[in-house]
Amino acid sequence: MTRIKFFHLTVVVLIFSSCTTTKPLTSKVQPKDVSDIQNFETLSFITLIEGGNRGKFNDTLSRKSKEIFQEVLTTFKSLPLTGNIFSSDTIVQKRIEREIEFLCVSADRQRSISGINLTPVLDSLLEISGKRFGLITITTGFTRTKRNYGGQVAKGAAMAIITLGMFYQTPIKANSTVYAMILDSKDNNVAFYRKSFLQDKEPLDKSVLTKQIQKLFEDYFWTRK
Repeated sequence: MTRIKFFHLTVVVLIFSSCTTTKPLTSKVQPKDVSDIQNFETLSFITLIEGGNRGKFNDTLSRKSKEIFQEVLTTFKSLPLTGNIFSSDTIVQKRIEREIEFLCVSADRQRSISGINLTPVLDSLLEISGKRFGLITITTGFTRTKRNYGGQVAKGAAMAIITLGMFYQTPIKANSTVYAMILDSKDNNVAFYRKSFLQDKEPLDKSVLTKQIQKLFEDYFWTRK
């Protein structure tokens, strides 16, 4: 299964789920000891639905999602990020992306971080930088064009009329999902993993991403508001 197919499948599953943030999965390391975190570049997979209910990966929206998310992330001063790790080598960067995907997919499928060891490239980059902790993040989701959404609403209304109001389906306009994981190079494992998904919320909306980051690290780096 390719990365894009997996995250598109995740979105399909999530549109039938309630809006929530999963239970945080943590190692024995206490949050107060997790500091000096290096930030790896966010991976983003955003789908655009233009016709019917079939979406297509959109590179432009994905790049924009990455930029917005990184901008919002830096506004959280209680998040102990002290640097960034990025490779200018295309081959190395691709390996970084595959490893980030692999770790998040593994934790998500297992619903556990037990037994998940760090992947070689991410681990070596943290060791080279002389840092123990690294943050990896992924943003996924979908959005519709205004024309598509209006058309789907009209179809739902027509169905309601035909069935005398017994059946009416409101189209889901959008979905925003964020994965966050903190790597621990010293213990060669995952210190923290959590996922947030919001239905009918735009994946490129700053306020939506802000709310998701707030929830992701709530009761870990900061207390619930």
